[in-house]
Amino acid sequence: MYTIKQTETKKCFFGLITRNVEKKYTFSNYWDAIKFALHEQIKYIYFSKGSAKTKTNVFKYFYSLKRFVKFATDNPQHFCNVSSSKNINLEQYYNVLIERNLNKLRTF
Repeated sequence: MYTIKQTETKKCFFGLITRNVEKKYTFSNYWDAIKFALHEQIKYIYFSKGSAKTKTNVFKYFYSLKRFVKFATDNPQHFCNVSSSKNINLEQYYNVLIERNLNKLRTF
């Protein structure tokens, strides 16, 4: 069972009081959890089965959106298969790669 925790700050009482609300998402498949974490830019995925519990850093194995945009502008031939990345919306292309070709986002 894979769990992702997301903390969201909410403002209450006309914006005078803020509180943190933690949401937990559970996934049975590792790749679904990775895709969700990359879409939401969440750093850690927790795995628990019985008494075994581990924490995985997602951005150790995959590029974050910020790093992807930086490297794709420096080397567009590798990431985008074009000679110039000026006409490509790299943030949207990042989301396309998450769904279709996750191997392009791997760090080596």
